[in-house]
Amino acid sequence: MKYAIVINKPACKNCQLCVEVCPNKIFFKNEANEVVIRSERAGLCFKCGQCMAVCQSKSVVITGLSYDTDFFELPGLNQSVLEKSYFDLIYTRRAIRNFKDKPVPKELLEKIVEAISFAPPGFPPLKTKIIVVQNTDVIKGSLPHMIRFYDKLLVMMRNPLYRLFIRKDAGEKKFRVMEEHLVPLLKVRMAALKNGTEDTITRNAPAMILFLADKKGEDISTDISIAATYAMLASHALGLGGSIMDLIPPAINKVTELRTVFGIPDDQEVVSSVIIGYPRYKYQRGIKRSLKSVNWI
Repeated sequence: MKYAIVINKPACKNCQLCVEVCPNKIFFKNEANEVVIRSERAGLCFKCGQCMAVCQSKSVVITGLSYDTDFFELPGLNQSVLEKSYFDLIYTRRAIRNFKDKPVPKELLEKIVEAISFAPPGFPPLKTKIIVVQNTDVIKGSLPHMIRFYDKLLVMMRNPLYRLFIRKDAGEKKFRVMEEHLVPLLKVRMAALKNGTEDTITRNAPAMILFLADKKGEDISTDISIAATYAMLASHALGLGGSIMDLIPPAINKVTELRTVFGIPDDQEVVSSVIIGYPRYKYQRGIKRSLKSVNWI
């Protein structure tokens, strides 16, 4: 879609920052050292808002974006304070899978949703859709369906013919994860899941966020991964905890009852899920990890 871009010449301070930040180089400096718009590139604008966000005099205006409603002024932050706050946040965050039997207030979930909205998309506009599940009974009621789904999967993985179909449907890389990690874990956990002594799928979480995408739309899995990370960091900053649960989306996508319970439209699929709640335990130390490799060039 083509968006109209206007430069308010009387207000423009000719700082030319819009020229620098526009990812598609729609703005350029002419021979008179003025900022103008490349007509042949105007159609490349996807309303990322970079030019309006950087303009000190609010001289750049794009159709459909308003300085009053679509932007907010950034606070002045001391860089050293910001650095310490960020690293304190990631140093102390843990993947939380044990929760207190305590509901998460809606106002905190709303703050997490707000944080998710700041997750940058690979290509604007945002296409990520979410469903916030704050009803603990709905989550508990979904667990038996998920258990049956994975119990059936274990049976199918023992059948050579079914294995071929599963491999084709999942793709080689996902199938290897299933074969090398998922199936061995399920074999050990299934008895406890079925008799109700363990919940290693939804982890008795009081709240959950599902991340959806159009089945026939473009691949936004990277956008959703970033959004889910924002959700977990926001949860931690709010005194909550969370974890991405890869076991939940496949069950919801394949089981009709689960799609109905969670209100998943027919043209949507669940790409990721984050369980959220108050941590039952307080960690005393972090875990050091090393990347598999780091090359400096």
